[in-house]
Amino acid sequence: MSKLCCRNSLLIIAAVFLVAATGATTVSVNSAREPVVITSNRMEAAKLGDKITFNGSVTLKKESMTLSSDTMIVFYDTGSKDIRQIDAHGNVIVRKEGRVALANDASYYSSDEKIVLTGDARIIENENQLGGKKITLFMRDDRSLVEGGKVLLYQDKREQLSRGTNSK
Repeated sequence: MSKLCCRNSLLIIAAVFLVAATGATTVSVNSAREPVVITSNRMEAAKLGDKITFNGSVTLKKESMTLSSDTMIVFYDTGSKDIRQIDAHGNVIVRKEGRVALANDASYYSSDEKIVLTGDARIIENENQLGGKKITLFMRDDRSLVEGGKVLLYQDKREQLSRGTNSK
């Protein structure tokens, strides 16, 4: 029995050294729906199970969505220990199915499956851009809400000419 315990302890120690040697921290949180994988250079836990802070090249992957930032703070529900909210700060980039959203800050709300972008928030799809003070991405519905913003849409000039809508 003590040999098995010693072997398990050595495996855990080896795994810790392997993570320390690579300089990256990876945490996988398996919610009831799908796993959330967070990778960063450093992880810091406060009140283990309530809040975890990730720093340096932080990337969150969930299904077909990737969220990256300089810093990410994960807040857990104290009762269920499920992810309640994730706040991302600095150089926020959200990628999903050909769309890219950029902002200074973002908050992901797990129960509503939405991301709220603030601070020079914008969405880029092909050449088109949406920008605003606040952009809410509804992940389930694949829609967005732009508040206090502007839209920059490009239309192919050949398409305009074929429709006869080219005005002088």
